Amino acid sequence: MRRNKERIVAMQFKDAAYVILTETGRPLHYREITAKALEKNLLETTGRTPESTMGALLYTDTLNSDSRFIRGKRPGTFALKSFYSSSIQQEINEININFRKELRSHLLRLHPQKFEELILRLLEAMGFEETEKTSFSNDKGVDVRGVLRSNPLSVVKVAVQAKRWNHNVGSDIVRNLRGSLRLADSEQGIIITPSDFTAGAIDEAKASGRTPIQLINGEQLLELLIQYHVGVKDEEYKIPVIDADYWKEVLAVDILEHELPTIGNDKQTKEPKIGAKLEFPVSIHSTYRGVIYQAKLLSQEGLVEYNGKTYQTPSTAAKIITTDWKSVNGWDFWHYLDPETGKLEKIGTLRSLK
Repeated sequence: MRRNKERIVAMQFKDAAYVILTETGRPLHYREITAKALEKNLLETTGRTPESTMGALLYTDTLNSDSRFIRGKRPGTFALKSFYSSSIQQEINEININFRKELRSHLLRLHPQKFEELILRLLEAMGFEETEKTSFSNDKGVDVRGVLRSNPLSVVKVAVQAKRWNHNVGSDIVRNLRGSLRLADSEQGIIITPSDFTAGAIDEAKASGRTPIQLINGEQLLELLIQYHVGVKDEEYKIPVIDADYWKEVLAVDILEHELPTIGNDKQTKEPKIGAKLEFPVSIHSTYRGVIYQAKLLSQEGLVEYNGKTYQTPSTAAKIITTDWKSVNGWDFWHYLDPETGKLEKIGTLRSLK
C-alpha cells in the first residue's frame, strides 16, 4: 500500500510540473515549478520541502528515454521535450518560408526568355516529351510545346504560355491561349506565372462549353520546382547523438548513469561546488524497483529520518527498504538534489564537507 501511495505522489508531482511547463512554454527552475503548482492547487503535500521532491523527481525522470522532460542549460531548470521539438519544427518552417520567398523573388528577376527556358526544363522533368520553345518574337501566343504520354493510348499535345509577370494574369491571356490551341495543333493549354490570376481569369479558364485551360500560379509553380528538383536541391544536416546501446553492450557502461547533454551549449568555465549551499535537514530520495522513496538526512554524520522513524546511519534506513539485499551502502543508496549544480548527487559527497 505504501509503495502504491508513493507512486501516486511521484505521478502527482510530475503531472503538476507538466501542466505548469505547458502553460509557461519555457524552462523553469524546479522551485518555481513547485511554487506555481502549489499556487494553482495542483499539489497536495504535507512535506516541508516539496521543491526538493519536485527537483529530485524531475531529475530522475529525465534519465529515462521516454521522459516528457528535459534538463535546461541552467542548473535546476527543466522544460518539456515537446516544446523543444516544436521549436525545431518552427525553425524548419521558417527556413522553408524564407526559401520560398527567395525562390519566388529569383523567378521574378528572370528575363522572360530565361523564364520560358525554365518552364521547358520543368516540363521535361515532369515527363513531357518532344518539348520545344517557340520563337520569342513570333510565338503566336504559345511559348512552350510538349507531348504528355500517360500510356500508349493517351497522348496529349500541350501548349504553354509562360508569363513572368509581377502582376496578376487576366482573362484576356486565357482567351488568347485558347484561341491559339488550334494554330499550335494542341489539345490542352496551360498558363504558368510566378504571380497569380485574377478572378476573371479563373472563371474564364473553366468556362462551360469551352476548352479548359489549366492555371498554375506562383505557389503551385514553387511546389513543382521543389518536387521535380528543377533549380532546387535538397541538403541534409546530420546531428550526432550518443549510441547508448553501444556503450552498454560493447563497453558495459550504462550511459544513463552519466550526465546527459542539456538544452543549449553554454560553457561554464567553473563548476559549482557540490553541496556549497546546503543546509540540514536535507530532503533525500532513492529509486528502488521502480518506486521512489523519500527521507531526510538530518546531519552530516548520517542521521536519517524515514517514514516517521530516525535511523543512526543511511545504510540502516536503506535496509528497511531493500529487505532482500544482504547489505547496502546507504551513502550510495540515497541521493539529494544539489541546489547549486542542479544534479542528483549521492549523499556520500556530503561527508567531506566542512
